[in-house]
Amino acid sequence: MDSLPPLRKLQYVLAVARDLHFRKAAERLHVSQPAISRQIREYEEEIGFEILHRDHHFVSLTKAGRAFVLDVEGILGRMEGEFAAAVRRARAISREVPAEYTVGHSPFAPMQIRRIALALQQEEYRDLPMRLRILPTSELLNAIDNEVVQAGITYSPVDHAGVSVIPIAKDHWVAIVPAKGRFSEMAVARIQEFRGEPVISNGADRTHPALFRQLQAECIAKGFPFRAIAEVTSPLEAFDLVAGNAGIAFLPAGVCEGLPSAVRAVRISDISPLEIVLIYGSDDSGFTHQFAERIRVKMSLGDRASDDRYPEPLAFPGKRKPPASVLKTKSGKLPNRSVG
Repeated sequence: MDSLPPLRKLQYVLAVARDLHFRKAAERLHVSQPAISRQIREYEEEIGFEILHRDHHFVSLTKAGRAFVLDVEGILGRMEGEFAAAVRRARAISREVPAEYTVGHSPFAPMQIRRIALALQQEEYRDLPMRLRILPTSELLNAIDNEVVQAGITYSPVDHAGVSVIPIAKDHWVAIVPAKGRFSEMAVARIQEFRGEPVISNGADRTHPALFRQLQAECIAKGFPFRAIAEVTSPLEAFDLVAGNAGIAFLPAGVCEGLPSAVRAVRISDISPLEIVLIYGSDDSGFTHQFAERIRVKMSLGDRASDDRYPEPLAFPGKRKPPASVLKTKSGKLPNRSVG
């Protein structure tokens, strides 16, 4: 008996086992009934046991045949999946794109970018298995070093040898505050206006030290001593603590879609904008650059479509004048605009 399984004969066996009828199996496989019967009989002689019990009117599986058919179905199922994967890999090589592509992203990366990445896979890279993984920036950098992921989405600055950076979008800082309280009617504020408020940290001092140092230096320079009372690992945790009046949290505006009703976002006008970047270790095919450019284009289109959602950053030379976005209405109340 040959070491390789006879796929055609196994196909005949499975067809008859499924229908328990030689004629129906032959019709479905577009072969003659005598041919399929002869091939199965020859194969039974090769392997040394009967798969099928035959009489004049009925066909059934022997005990050995049932076990054999069950195993063969599993083997051929795995073979089909592995064959499809081999085709995808070869097709990817022929098109100079990766065989598979894993993108890590910070838990604080904008939700819009995650949606765009998955939409691109569906629209333009359907033959490329792609998945997203949530990884804090420090773990993301290690994953890129070890080629566990092919690219990552985070914020600059990225201070890590061997990692290349492609800017893809801009974002800005917001303060997540309770919906009711001293900030409930603010749309925009300077960082110093939050002085004295307990701060809930997003953990960047451990997971993204370069970004944390940048934010901390700006806060201190503008009269806001940055001291955290608690740490969170996701935006939802931050929203929950702020809703419970534990403090305020500084987050990128892009992660503040669909805020719970108990909190709101106030844009911080005098802290430098955030730069969202795609990072990678190597890009022999050039695919990562192409992918980053597609994200950048879609992000820029989305930003233009939603420009009126956020007030522009404000400068307050000399005596502060209230911006138009927070002028009182005729009723004497401030308009309630939240960012995100």
